[in-house]
Amino acid sequence: MDFEPKTLQENWAEVLAAALMVLALVVSMLLRNVLFGYITIVLAGLIAGRIYYIKRFSQPILPSILIIIGFLLGYLIGGFWGSRFGILLFFGASFVISYYLHLKKIIVIFKSEKFIK
Repeated sequence: MDFEPKTLQENWAEVLAAALMVLALVVSMLLRNVLFGYITIVLAGLIAGRIYYIKRFSQPILPSILIIIGFLLGYLIGGFWGSRFGILLFFGASFVISYYLHLKKIIVIFKSEKFIK
C-alpha cells in the first residue's frame, strides 16, 4: 500500500472550506451586535445563492456546496450573540430569494457581450 500525500490542487475545495469556516468563525465572534450579525448572514446567503445559481449545472458541484456549508458552519459555531435558528432562517431565506431572482432573470449574470460597451 502506497499512500501519497494529496496536493493542494486535489484538495482545494476542502482547504477553501476550512479557511472560510475559520474566517466566518472570527467574523461572527467579532460582530457583537445581533443586527450586524443578521445583516452579514443575509449578505452571505445572497452571495451563496448566486454562486449556486452559477455552478448548478457545472460538474462537479460538490466543492461549491462544501465551501458554502463550511462558511455557514463556521458562522453558526461562532454565533454567540444571535439565535442559531435565526441565522439558519435568514441564510436559507436569502439563499432561496437570491436563487429565485437569478432564475427569473431579475438579477442577471454579467457575462454577455452587450454588457461590455
